[in-house]
Formats: sequence, structure tokens, C-alpha cells
Amino acid sequence: MRIPITAQGVQRLRKELDELKSSRGEISAAIGRARKLGDLSENADYHANKDKQGMVEAKIRAIESQLSNAQVIDVSKLPRNGKVVFGTTVTITNTETGEESTYQIVGEPESDISSHKLAVTTPFARALISHEEGDSVELPTAQEKVRYRIEKVEYII
Repeated sequence: MRIPITAQGVQRLRKELDELKSSRGEISAAIGRARKLGDLSENADYHANKDKQGMVEAKIRAIESQLSNAQVIDVSKLPRNGKVVFGTTVTITNTETGEESTYQIVGEPESDISSHKLAVTTPFARALISHEEGDSVELPTAQEKVRYRIEKVEYII
């Protein structure tokens, strides 16, 4: 199954993968040092580093899988027609409170709500897709549906 992701998201995943792979030697050395301390059954350092090694290897496999299934979408090549599509940055305003928010619609591997990167698979992002600047959209929230106005659609790289 192909996973949509922006070109910037692929770069971030590759960087994270490189960092994880480069940490393998350090973890292996820490395991070796802990092994020299004797009885492994009661060696907390050894078990902690083995657990860390397992988590790093699992994360490496997960990122490699995401990259091998990635469908890279270059935001710079999208038609600039004012529609909300994968990769666009959308500024919306809550019509009741006037509160403004900006999100980029991205793939699951790169989503991070604290960085205003919203996974395309979320109900919130799906409700925005294919709407245009000026449209009023009812979006689901945890408590209720809230009406927003799409203020701006940008194709930021």
C-alpha cells in the first residue's frame, strides 16, 4: 500500500534513519561494557541497553518500511488552484470565536499536531480536502462539530 508523503517528510525520515543507524555502534559498545560487568541476569545496564537496541531496530524497520512504500508528492508541482489538497497549508478561522489556525495536510509518517502538520487520514483533514478559499466547512472536534471558514490555501515547500 502506497503511503503519501511530502518530499520534506521523506528528507526528515531519511535523516532520522541515518541517526538511528549511526547510534547502533554506541548501543552495541554499551552492551559490551555492561556484559563485562558480570552476571547478566541482574545487570540493569545490560538489559536497559538491550531494550534500547530492540527499540532502535524496530524504529529502523518501521522507517525503512515507510520509505519503501512512500508515494512522494512534491508540493511545488501541485496545481495552484486554491483548493485544499495533500501538501497544502491551510489557514482556517472558527466562525464562532474568530480563532485562526494554520495546518499543513501531510502523510501519516510526518504528521505532528504540535508542528501544525495534520495527517491526511484524519477526519479534520478529510473534511477540508477539495474545498477552496472562502468556503465554509463544518469540521469534527472532540466535543462537537465546529464551522470554519477557509481563509487561505498555500503551496509552501
